[in-house]
Amino acid sequence: MSRILSTRVWRAVSRLHLASSAHFTPVTTSHAPSSQKRWMASEPQRHEFQAETKNLMDIVAKSLYSHSEVFVRELISNASDALEKRRYAELKGDVAEGPSEIRITTDKEKRMITFEDTGIGMNREDLVKFLGTIAKSGSKDFIENNKENAEAVIGQFGVGFYSAFMVADSVVVTTRKVGSKSEEGLQWTWNGDNSYEIAETDGLPTGTRIEIRLKVGDSATYSEEDRIKEVINKYSYFVSSPILVNGERVNNLNAIWTMQAREVNKEMHETFFKQLVKTQGKQEMFSRPQYTIHFQTDTPVSLRSVIYIPQSQFNQLNFMAQQTMCGLSLYARRVLIKPDAQELIPNYLRFVIGVVDSEDIPLNLSREMLQNNPVLRKLRKIITDKILGSLQSEMKKDPVKYSEFFKNYSIYFKEGVVTEQDQTIKEDVAKLLLFESSSKKANELTSLGDYVKRMQEGQNQIYYMYANNRQLAESSPYYEVIKSQNKEVLFLYDPADEVVFLGLGQFAMKQLVPVEKWAQEEAEKNGSDDKKDTKDFRDNEKKELLDWMKETLGSVRVAEISGNHRPSEHPVMVTVLDMGAARHFLRTGEIKDMEHLVYFKPHVHVNLTHPLVKAMYKMRKTDKETAAILAEQIYDNALITAGLIKDTSRMVGRLNKLLTSLAGNKGTSTILTP
Repeated sequence: MSRILSTRVWRAVSRLHLASSAHFTPVTTSHAPSSQKRWMASEPQRHEFQAETKNLMDIVAKSLYSHSEVFVRELISNASDALEKRRYAELKGDVAEGPSEIRITTDKEKRMITFEDTGIGMNREDLVKFLGTIAKSGSKDFIENNKENAEAVIGQFGVGFYSAFMVADSVVVTTRKVGSKSEEGLQWTWNGDNSYEIAETDGLPTGTRIEIRLKVGDSATYSEEDRIKEVINKYSYFVSSPILVNGERVNNLNAIWTMQAREVNKEMHETFFKQLVKTQGKQEMFSRPQYTIHFQTDTPVSLRSVIYIPQSQFNQLNFMAQQTMCGLSLYARRVLIKPDAQELIPNYLRFVIGVVDSEDIPLNLSREMLQNNPVLRKLRKIITDKILGSLQSEMKKDPVKYSEFFKNYSIYFKEGVVTEQDQTIKEDVAKLLLFESSSKKANELTSLGDYVKRMQEGQNQIYYMYANNRQLAESSPYYEVIKSQNKEVLFLYDPADEVVFLGLGQFAMKQLVPVEKWAQEEAEKNGSDDKKDTKDFRDNEKKELLDWMKETLGSVRVAEISGNHRPSEHPVMVTVLDMGAARHFLRTGEIKDMEHLVYFKPHVHVNLTHPLVKAMYKMRKTDKETAAILAEQIYDNALITAGLIKDTSRMVGRLNKLLTSLAGNKGTSTILTP
């Protein structure tokens, strides 16, 4: 346990503030299990915890960890660090090779749990060095100034060893450094009070041993074998060294994220994936990975990662259930730091499942509270870029497979475009979106990137149109206008797509323009230059008709009205200031039906060449009532085409009146004959 008796335990013990000149004499513990060798020890030297150390310990015990079980993780992590240091010393030839394992022993009857490793251990020089650290660090003043801010204090130190104090009545640490010339070791004892004892002792094996007598109550459950195995499976399953609980090894699966991608086959990934989803309780949701992202990097930070995108059928309940869940687990040197590492990816990528392991991760006093600093921001950017880039590559490599994937995951990417603040990232996410296009066959999807590649020379806008389906889109008066100029249009069938495009604004420096807006601009541009002969309507007749329609429909429904002689199947087309926003307000119920017309100021474009318009002009002189009903019906038909009306029930009575008029002699010839 190099960190227990190195950068962790004895760095933690350094908080004890013992003078570096103190002389240590041995002690024998009365609570050692009977199986333990009774080492010869001289009289112990007792020391009182200083006030700042007491404060720190109080923070550890009361404010640091949200779950007491993490003390198991902390002590295993320390043991793993010590074993790594020993391996390094062996590689340099400084010490002889020896066994490398972590042994945990439980004794339910005595409420005892023991952690033992064959790691590097500590000698007197190491111990004195670490004990003097706090005296030189100004920590007393720091703790005093931050006593109301536990997290600030926690951010200063790494005292995972002291997590054991949450569950312990007493703690005994014995250690002897590998390569020491004698069998002399050190023993540190705490019996739950405000003092501790340090002694020299003989006959110790190399490595470190921690004996914990557990408190009565919930803490006593950690003396049960099954409970300890449960905690190890959760936090420390992938520690590289063997972990033995009462002689049985409990960690058998390799940490494949530390291996080279070429060394891991499909079967290994599937086995590992199943272990991850089981740990996260998602085995009922996902069976196998659809895409695997296995990568490593050493710059700008050290990172080893395996990320899976599960093969899944989209389920609205799953989507809602995952709103606050993240499938990435954060590790440091194979030890689980946080199973729900939301800090590592944006929320819209929460569907991924995997492991991120970095030696550069900055930790607080507890591994549970990550500091918000540049290293974490770098990790987040690397991981996000890698996921988005990998999916873009998959789209190009196998468009058919990606299209199937997109059906189940499109909602996450749409969420990403809307919620991201950075335009560059918005566009990176938008590259993953797929749509039908007027230049493609039905059900054939294309991306924004491919659309840009096909744009006409000099075109600087991307045109899109929302409709419930392709048939409605292609029969729309707005599409009718743009189709005549042979411009490609993206068809959006999901109401969320309009919100996405409104949020995106532009892509690849090309403005996203709804077809309705383009059609309005075209109509206004061509209306003033209308040179078509006036056999349908003379100027005074045109003005007379348009004034009558505006008066009949009312100023709320008609803010502006104009006529044109453009051939069209539609008698009337309605445009508003922002069609997409208007439809969104209607869908969300933020505005009542028809109230939106007050805010969006409809512009009614009347097709003067259409037979219904001609017949209505004549009818208003002979049957004003029927003509008014026809004008309202034509207008509402245009609102339906634009998606700007929710309640169509009022049309029923009006249509019945029109049909009654047609069934009788009243106005029949007028309606049917322009």
